[in-house]
Order: sequence, then C-alpha cells, then structure tokens
Amino acid sequence: MKFTLYIFLWMAVSAGVAYGQSEPQYSHYMYNRQLFNPAYAGAGDGVEFNALYRTQYVGLSNRSTSTQYFGFNMQIDPISSGIGLQVTNDMIGYLRTTSVAINYDYRKKFRSFSLAVGIGAGIVQTGLQGDKLVTPEGIYTGGAIDHRDSYVPATLANGLSPDFSAGIYLNNEKWFAGVAVDHIYTITKLQNTSLGYARNLLVMGGYDFTLGKHFNMMPSALVKSDLRQVQAELSLTMRIYDNILTGIAFRGYSQRSLDAAVIYAGFRYRGFRLVYSYDINASYLSGFNTGSHEISAAYLFGLKKRTRTGYYYFNSRFL
Repeated sequence: MKFTLYIFLWMAVSAGVAYGQSEPQYSHYMYNRQLFNPAYAGAGDGVEFNALYRTQYVGLSNRSTSTQYFGFNMQIDPISSGIGLQVTNDMIGYLRTTSVAINYDYRKKFRSFSLAVGIGAGIVQTGLQGDKLVTPEGIYTGGAIDHRDSYVPATLANGLSPDFSAGIYLNNEKWFAGVAVDHIYTITKLQNTSLGYARNLLVMGGYDFTLGKHFNMMPSALVKSDLRQVQAELSLTMRIYDNILTGIAFRGYSQRSLDAAVIYAGFRYRGFRLVYSYDINASYLSGFNTGSHEISAAYLFGLKKRTRTGYYYFNSRFL
C-alpha cells in the first residue's frame, strides 16, 4: 500500500500557520522521566544515561512510525543543581522531527523529599519529503509533481525553531511527582507553511510499595493535555528479587481516547536496566496493525560523596 500522508493537508490553513503537531508516544515514561520533565535532571543521585527505540502501529503502512531517544543527566551537588541532555528523532511517514535540548534545574533537599525547578532549551528541526506526498487534486503524471496546493511543498522542505520547556519535580526513594509544560514557543517554517507544535501540560506521578522481602509494586500515571484534548495512561510495574521487571498499563480513559494495553518485561543488574514492552492496540486502528514495540536501556552510576576529613577536638567545657 502506497503511503499517503494527509496530515499535512489539514495543517495548511488559510493563515499559513498550523497548530497541533502531536508528541511522540512512549510507554516507558516511568523509566525515562526526563522525556516529560526538564526538572528531573539529577534526581537519580548520580550520572544516568538513557536510550530508547519505539516503532508504532507495525504494519499500518510501508513507512514506519518510529522514535529514537538518547538522554543524559547528572546532579551537580556543590551548587544544588542538575543538568541533562535530550536528543529525540521522531518519524511519522514522510515527516521527521529531530530535537536537541539542554535541561537545567535547581534542587532543594528537604527532610523527606527533594524539590526541583527546571527549564529546558533547545532546537527542533523538521523535515518533510514533499515529493513523496499525494494530494486529492494533485497531478502526478510523466514524473511531474504538482500538488495544486501552495502550502504543500513539492520537494524536501526543512525548518528550524527554538524550543523551550519548564517543570517542577518532587521525589524521594519511594515516590515521584511532576508537572511540566513543553513547546512553550515552537514554530517551524516549512516554505509557505508555519508548523506550530502544540503546547502540552504533562503531569505524572508514582509510588513504590514494598509488599514483601523480594517484591515491589509501583502504580504510576501520566496525563497529557494540550488544553483541548486529554490522554491518560495508568501503569502498574513490578520488581521481583530487585532484578526482574514486569508490569501492565492501559492508555486511555474512555471509548474515544482508548489506545492500547501494554505489557512490560525486563531486568536490571546493578546500575543497568533493560525493558521491553508490547502495545496491544485497542483503538479503531486495531484491525490495521500488529501493535507497537518499545525497548529502553539505562545505566546509572552513583557519584562518590565528598566527606570532610581532619581532626576532632573535644572541649570538656562544652561536653
């Protein structure tokens, strides 16, 4: 089946500015929290590397919908801060979006939890293979490409835009919670059309319950909204003998928003973690694809804390 990309057609509005570019979908949000909140950087009390690959709706078309991600973050304890780096590449048919962002947060430790306020700044590069598109009224004979629409490019079109985000993140050894806003201002120019990325409110949280000597259970949730539509995901992940990882999740809360049921399997050894998940599609697209696959890996190694050394002097007057 030849892939026909209609998404760009509804983006070509009369003003030449389109909004509503969707975010990449991730099932491993609880394992890759920096993806959704710049204030997460440094929350792991060490240096953390993350990598992720996702292919979505396998079999839906001959053009893959896939996402690749690499992240890094670490704490800077002497100045009560954290820094991070995010690189994401997302492909939807002939539309590709690549983003690079640097995150910084200020961290404040209280008796029972840590609070971080962070910002992210970077760039978004968008590319559209206009010569691969087909419009309802276009002319494509003799090798000619005429979309008969001035807003749809006939060749490869690229655009670049700054991108900003902000967030608040709280956590301790048992729970986490955060709220963030992404794409505070992101508009990419693609020839005659400006592509605006929807500003999203992202809320997530979870609690790690110890139910036995060798069994932990963590319910968690992620809610995403562009203030017009809402998508929610509820997850229940488990850790057995501190090494075996498994769990389930459901994406959607109503018949209109229902998307998938997710199954997790993985393991962790010392600072290394590997997780695979399979999305069983439950939306109206279920008859046209064989599901989605996602795999992520992470490595966290702690930083040695500097301890004061020297001599102690005891004064009997103040004992």
